[in-house]
Amino acid sequence: MSIKSLTIGFLCCIFGAVLSGCSWITDFYIQNLTDSKKIIKINYRYSISKAIANESDSFAFHYENGIWSPRSFYKIKNPKSLEKIEVKDSSVVLELYPNSTTKMYTSHNGSWRYRIKSVEINGTIFYPSELINKSRYISKSYVYTIE
Repeated sequence: MSIKSLTIGFLCCIFGAVLSGCSWITDFYIQNLTDSKKIIKINYRYSISKAIANESDSFAFHYENGIWSPRSFYKIKNPKSLEKIEVKDSSVVLELYPNSTTKMYTSHNGSWRYRIKSVEINGTIFYPSELINKSRYISKSYVYTIE
């Protein structure tokens, strides 16, 4: 083997190792553009009640009055937290405020799509694939709009 092929092989291994550890944040937001509160139920594929008990900060469901882009929302220093109306084993029921933006899930590499089983908005069930198709992809985040 030549030095050139060894160098190329070594660089490929380093490049592959560096890229295998890369991840990016992909948040999921819901914007309520209506003038009324909306009841939503998030059904998870795992026991959310245990996860909330262990990592309550990770499931704060932050919101702000007004319609915010993901980038602007990220810059808010102390976003408000929604109160959870009901928490069962694998579901959470929340009330979204009118004309507000709520961060529903913070994930890496879009893992929210695999951790959320469905989202029910005023009785209509949406599965992750539908939410992705009906959402806007902005700054590596998905934004679903209730109009």
